[in-house]
Amino acid sequence: MTFQTVVVPVVSLLVLVLPGLVVGLLAALRPGVALATAPLITYGITTAAATAASFVPFHWNALTLMIVTALVALAILLVRVLTGRGSGWRRSVRVERPARLSWRDWVVVGGVVSGGSLSAGVLLSGFGRLAAPNQDWDYVFHANAVRFLTDSGDLAPTALRVINDWESVDFYYPHTLHALAATVAQLTGATPFEALNAQAMLVCLIAGAGLAMLLRRLGAPLAVTASTPLLLAGFASFPYDLLWRGPLLPYAAGVAVSPAFVIILDVVLQRRSPALVVLAGLGAAGLLGLHPSTALSAGLVVLVYLGFRWAAPTRTPGRDVLLLVAAGALAVVAAFPAAKGAVLKTTGGWVQDWPAIERPGQAVGDLFLLNHGSATPQYWLAGLMIVGALTLYRARYLWWWVGSSVIAVALFVLAASSDSKFVTDLTAPWWNDRYRFAALAVLGFAPLAAHGLLSLATLAATAVRRVLGGRAYRLSSRAVTGAMVAAGLVVLALISQGLYAPSNQARIAGAYQDDRTLDHHEVAAMEWLAEHSSGGAVMNDSNDGSAYLSAVAGLRPVFGHIVNPGAVWLLGDTQQLLFERFNCLDSDPAVRQAIEELDIRYVFLGSGFVRQDFHRAPGLVGVGRAASLQLVHQTTGVRIYEVDLTETPVEPVPACDRSESDGDMTG
Repeated sequence: MTFQTVVVPVVSLLVLVLPGLVVGLLAALRPGVALATAPLITYGITTAAATAASFVPFHWNALTLMIVTALVALAILLVRVLTGRGSGWRRSVRVERPARLSWRDWVVVGGVVSGGSLSAGVLLSGFGRLAAPNQDWDYVFHANAVRFLTDSGDLAPTALRVINDWESVDFYYPHTLHALAATVAQLTGATPFEALNAQAMLVCLIAGAGLAMLLRRLGAPLAVTASTPLLLAGFASFPYDLLWRGPLLPYAAGVAVSPAFVIILDVVLQRRSPALVVLAGLGAAGLLGLHPSTALSAGLVVLVYLGFRWAAPTRTPGRDVLLLVAAGALAVVAAFPAAKGAVLKTTGGWVQDWPAIERPGQAVGDLFLLNHGSATPQYWLAGLMIVGALTLYRARYLWWWVGSSVIAVALFVLAASSDSKFVTDLTAPWWNDRYRFAALAVLGFAPLAAHGLLSLATLAATAVRRVLGGRAYRLSSRAVTGAMVAAGLVVLALISQGLYAPSNQARIAGAYQDDRTLDHHEVAAMEWLAEHSSGGAVMNDSNDGSAYLSAVAGLRPVFGHIVNPGAVWLLGDTQQLLFERFNCLDSDPAVRQAIEELDIRYVFLGSGFVRQDFHRAPGLVGVGRAASLQLVHQTTGVRIYEVDLTETPVEPVPACDRSESDGDMTG
């Protein structure tokens, strides 16, 4: 294990926790609640900073994050002073000091840390090394975004258009996670891959802390509160499936902080403090800044929460609605580009429609047996869930939280089993992706399994006391039950091979340890080009790994993200021209003009495509025969050409003939 492997995740955790913790404490949250919700508030602070960057340009770095945090903290304190209702300003801004932790607190902390550490270890083992890139689709953009923000410090919401949408006038992609990863890269010298992977390693820890605090507020037994974060680390659907497939890093981070948002909302409706309303708005802004679909997902959970809250005869929704509207308005203001971008994304552009793969009954079975996307169910966790469901009538505190997961289950079944227009439209905010719904469901499954474990432990404790008879009078029922829970966790870990650590590790390894898209030869060639480049842009095939030119070497590829062959029409006119006809650079005036305007000086051809059925971009087939190109570097699977435009010939050169295969390296 290298020094960076330890430092980068630790710094990532500090960057993610400290700003939000400071603001949460100054907003009068109790220390434990402030700590559990700190990552969400930090995301909110970063999102608000990005919105401000739309109007006031500034350089984003760690110092800027500190300044923005200080400004938000001052605003929170000002709200507390102005709404102090006659109390002195010192009392209005008082911060609660942390109390000494009891043994019960330490048990919960142990569960959270154990679950987070187990998941982080599984992920790191799956990565192979912290600096390993994911070989799937979305990671290309995430890595290039982190490199761009690290180098430029440009936090404006539209800034990321330079990666692959530089001809767009309304491009937006949520980049809150990328901004914080860039901050870590600036502080530690980490590569984009290391910064992103460190963020991924924290997902389960953050989700576990949020769930533990939420369960504590709901009045859950200690055994359930402490064991939920540990059991969470075993579920494949969250976090692992979101972190190998795609990977869906911003969405995974949003799912992880969803419990924290519910905690803040519960505190707001309980204490009705204006400062806490501001904090709730900031939290909602953080969800929007991570990914709008996570804000929508949290909204569905909140609806169930409010339904149960307002069902009580002593509750009246009037004042609650006013507080919610105020928090929502603040969220829209703080995350206006994200809210606007979410609306635009739903009114046009490419729509991904994942096909149905099974019947509704099969989908239900796959989800509840934890068999989705896997050849083997996670039987032992599923068994605990079944026991938990059968004894759920005893756990009133869980009813509304598990009820919110029913929505995720229903959406999963619809997405997995139906291709109807209604289902496609209903699930469109989540890209019609069943994996995203499965991940949401796990937030309810983990506490349900923990309750099942407690039910079995209670049954075992009763049996033990009966066997011991009169000798058991010195043993309290609670102590025996606690011992049975601990023993149950040990047995579960043994029979499930460490909560399915090997199988979860294998899922991750398949996306990180297979060099099908970017291998070490291509990385070395990119670094060679960075050392020998005279500047300008690099023409590349977006789907052969060369889109990583920016993340790896700080170069400027024409295509900084993967281009779906079925969505080429979404590209700008110049990109479409180069994608289709770059190999006519000796004869086509429009291509030659684009090369000069973009200052394209090199062509980079890699090998191995992100999908097995993808092939060389039409405009790069046979390009090696162009008279305007000179081969300057060649290694295994890589060719680099320098562009030197010749006088335009009257007739097209052979490179324009797409039947030629020279340069069509596929592996």
